[in-house]
Amino acid sequence: MTYQDAQLKLLAYVRSQIRNGELTERGFARLIGISQPHVHNVLKGVRNLSPNIFDLALKYLHLTLLDLVPSEEIEDHLLGLRLRQRSASVPFLDHPVGPGMPWPMGLNFRKNFPLPFPSPYAPANLVMARLMADPSMRSTLGSSDVALLDISPARGSALAPQGLYVVERGEGAGLEAILRYIRPGAYRYYLATDATLDTPVDWEPFPVSASELAAAVKARVRWIGREDHRDALAQRGRFLYDPISS
Repeated sequence: MTYQDAQLKLLAYVRSQIRNGELTERGFARLIGISQPHVHNVLKGVRNLSPNIFDLALKYLHLTLLDLVPSEEIEDHLLGLRLRQRSASVPFLDHPVGPGMPWPMGLNFRKNFPLPFPSPYAPANLVMARLMADPSMRSTLGSSDVALLDISPARGSALAPQGLYVVERGEGAGLEAILRYIRPGAYRYYLATDATLDTPVDWEPFPVSASELAAAVKARVRWIGREDHRDALAQRGRFLYDPISS
């Protein structure tokens, strides 16, 4: 907001006070120490308030500059400041994740996505992935087509019941990296989907040892959303766990 904008808003406030009978031109002139004709010309837009008189008017009306700015403008400005902090982006994996797709071996640094939380830098353990449609995970994924993944080495060391993981299963040409919940059993691990999460009898056996599980769990999903919502103002995804914590 410029000084001229602030002056116009102050004068609009004074005019409204006069119209409401809470102030008079003479009373306003007496408060700030200038003549009534001068005040009249100021209110008509014929003359301007000097900075000193402007400050006196704020003082005697018990106002600050912030009082002259609509709350929506302040909120938009603060939001803009926060969004400018969202400068960090993370690269995409070099091909999508989902049914029929093996775990990608590399990153495509020419394609990136802004972090969905404020951060001046991109942590090395975070990558973005495009998601293939998965009929078994419709409830969780919905219309989401990208995910922020945590690929840190500790991702599978302490499985969280609510955690959603990228798990590579199959062999040879049948290898695929899919999003699943992981449940430990007495003798083996199990993979659960949206459809089977509450029915253990339907969980898929995942015949790997504890050491093999660490290699099979490729990532933990932190956030899922839409690729076309890369503008921070438009991001409508959701976090699956706290993006700041590990």
